[in-house]
Amino acid sequence: MKTQIALVLGTITALTMTSHAVAAGQINFTGEIVNAACDIKINNSSSNEIVLGKWPTSMFKAAGDKSTPQNFTIDVANCAAGNYQVNFSGTQDPTNAKLLKTSVATGVGIGIANTSNTTNLVNLNTTAGQDSNAAFSATGTGVTATGSLPLQAFYQATGATVVAGKADATVSITLQQK
Repeated sequence: MKTQIALVLGTITALTMTSHAVAAGQINFTGEIVNAACDIKINNSSSNEIVLGKWPTSMFKAAGDKSTPQNFTIDVANCAAGNYQVNFSGTQDPTNAKLLKTSVATGVGIGIANTSNTTNLVNLNTTAGQDSNAAFSATGTGVTATGSLPLQAFYQATGATVVAGKADATVSITLQQK
């Protein structure tokens, strides 16, 4: 009898230990569907790529040395007429927060500036209400207005030593109507 009771208790214990715990919970999905302010293209193309070229490390001898700027435009269409600010979001260079961090190369970042002056850099990672230093006007009627923001991009040394390597970066842009 004791053997049978021990065998039954052992079976119950084994069944209890092999059962899985079950829990209940919930998942909350959040988001918003918004009207796009404008259709955006870079250089009126769908490629959205700016080629900065290949530059020797010997070109960058001191902080601030720059490669030849590459002009580009942010072109918009199907906008409401008015003034817009372009906000740029990307990984900042650890030495100079006005430059984008490059993928592998060090001692150099990517600057984005208004076409009038390479020292007039756009401000990175601005939020609503902060000035990105990149604005344009969309002109036209209704929601068919168009506009263009001419800019330039270039490599800029952040110190006296530049280490060679891929020098790519990605920046996201958003438009904010003023």
